[in-house]
Amino acid sequence: MSENKMPENEKLSEETVSAPVGDFLKDVVSDEKEAHGKQEKEEPKKKKPKKKTEGKQIKHGLMSTALTVVFIAVVVLVNIVATALFDRYPITIDLTSDKVYSISEESEEYVKGIDVDTLITVFATEDEFTTLSTYTKQAAEVMKKYTQYNDRISYRYVDIDSNPDIMADYEANSISQYDIVVETNPSEDVKRTRKITLINLVDFEDDFVQQLSDLYGTTVEAMAEQYGALNFLGYYGGYVEASTADQAFLSAFMTVTDPNPVTVTMLTGRNESSQLSYFQTLLEANGYTVQTIDITKEEIPEDTTVAVVPAPQTDYLDDEIEKIDSFLDNNGNLGKQLLYLASASQGETPNLDEFLAEYGIRIGDGVICETSSDYYYQIPAMTVTNEISENFNQDMTSSDPVILNYYSRPIELLFDEEGQTATEAYVQSTVNGYTVDMETGETIEKGQQIYAAVASKALFLTDGGTNYSNVIAFGSVDVLSDVYLSYSQFQNREYIISLLNGITHKTDGIYIEPKVIEGNVFDITDKQKSVLKWTFILIIPAVVLITGLIIWLRRKNR
Repeated sequence: MSENKMPENEKLSEETVSAPVGDFLKDVVSDEKEAHGKQEKEEPKKKKPKKKTEGKQIKHGLMSTALTVVFIAVVVLVNIVATALFDRYPITIDLTSDKVYSISEESEEYVKGIDVDTLITVFATEDEFTTLSTYTKQAAEVMKKYTQYNDRISYRYVDIDSNPDIMADYEANSISQYDIVVETNPSEDVKRTRKITLINLVDFEDDFVQQLSDLYGTTVEAMAEQYGALNFLGYYGGYVEASTADQAFLSAFMTVTDPNPVTVTMLTGRNESSQLSYFQTLLEANGYTVQTIDITKEEIPEDTTVAVVPAPQTDYLDDEIEKIDSFLDNNGNLGKQLLYLASASQGETPNLDEFLAEYGIRIGDGVICETSSDYYYQIPAMTVTNEISENFNQDMTSSDPVILNYYSRPIELLFDEEGQTATEAYVQSTVNGYTVDMETGETIEKGQQIYAAVASKALFLTDGGTNYSNVIAFGSVDVLSDVYLSYSQFQNREYIISLLNGITHKTDGIYIEPKVIEGNVFDITDKQKSVLKWTFILIIPAVVLITGLIIWLRRKNR
């Protein structure tokens, strides 16, 4: 037996053990599969339990979808409600530097109190009017605000060429392109109307206005009427410095809606002062109707409430004196007013002097001066005073008004009361005032002087009431001239409006300061408006919806 050979019994044992191992394992696996198969047939297949994270994903997805839908609905609803509110109520925000698209508080209060149907008609298409200039754009926005404050005010745009039937109703108004007509009772046969032109919507630089007066002897309004407002603005538009849209509209409202309309008639024909255009503008701005007649040729119209005699250089004739006397008498009913303005440059006027004397008023010689520089401005004959009667100052905004006077003749009261006529000083100098002869420089009289006075003739009615005809006399026409009414540090314009309002029993007047358009203006074009509209109505909701769906799908597939 060799040493290297395995014993027979050991070799047999190795073969016996190693050979069946693979088979044995195969058999085990086969048996397991067979047993498992039988078990699946015998027992119902059980569902795998869901993971907790899958339930959370579904819950979050549904919540995201719900929130997205709710958000879109809220955005759309807010947009619809906001649009409706912006169109109906004054909740817009004016972000311009000088609030040029806003209206004054006084305007707001007056407009809210209008109790008659009032229609504003713009004779142009809306696009034509709003794109013509910054000032017409402002006028359009201001007009919208009025309708938001009072539902009895409405507006419309009328194309002149396309609406012959509508234009036929306005033939008497001589309508031009871009004119505006404000009227009451638009559905009635009898209407009260006021026309606003493009010139009424703007204010020009003082230097330009002065040049027109000095070089051409004319006014902005006169030139615009001669050449057409649109042509005038096209040529001189560079001199426009301010918008008067709010003033123009409010003036029209006050004129057509005032239950007691007041007409002021300027009497001309005797070389009167021509520097009263601003005074007339101020009257119209406060709802007065202003007209002009030649006293040498015409009668004072019956609808006149206030007749103005503006410093005639030539004396009135007897028949002209009779016209103003009959006017004040008013067929025995009184109730009329005469505003007489004197001037230091006037010649002799014995007929007018005699007429005024019947009312207890005499216009004296010389001019009023002040001793102290605290009460004169630049020169002693250009005086300032706060010695003002408390009568008829109800519409003044200043609690301590100061009046500027220039070369004012003194007024003498011939009596305090005589018969049914009484006189009273309304504006006076200080006790240190004095009058001086303009030619010699000599002092005429020392002491307190009268700048303005009122003489009232009364008629006592059977029902206990009283009618008055008043003569209001100022010693200087310059008190109401274009130059001196423009001084904002003095209250000349407020005082004369308040005085006339009180004496005529007119609705309270309102003076609106023009607003200068300058700096950066927050405004958008029609194209930008369209972009913003569709951005909020469509684009933003769509983006929110798509974003929500994407988030929901991503969470679902995690």
